Amino acid sequence: MKSVAVSEEWQEGRSVQEFALETVGEWSELCQKFLDRQRAEILAGHPSPEKLRQHRLALKWMLRFARAVHLTAADPDYPDKMLANELQGRLVQLEHSWRMLEEQMPETEAEKLLAEVFPE
Repeated sequence: MKSVAVSEEWQEGRSVQEFALETVGEWSELCQKFLDRQRAEILAGHPSPEKLRQHRLALKWMLRFARAVHLTAADPDYPDKMLANELQGRLVQLEHSWRMLEEQMPETEAEKLLAEVFPE
């Protein structure tokens, strides 16, 4: 159990602050793994509707947790400002993923924009 591990670590001399810093760092790494997998399986691949549905659900949860973790790290008393900034970046990346995958421009608008930017 995670709570047992936490208690044992604190007993070994680790502070709650050290544990929090480590956990936030691990969260950032998890975000990067999620984004890498998204790039390989969703953006560069040809995902099935079921895979897209699963990814959408996972992305929703990643966003929820990213917002919660970032809220903690954005506190003025949070000891590692660089890590807080990194989490802000992760949140921006996940929000960008959501907009890119869930709020796509209709094809007619995209064609019109392409024609304006790259006239024949």
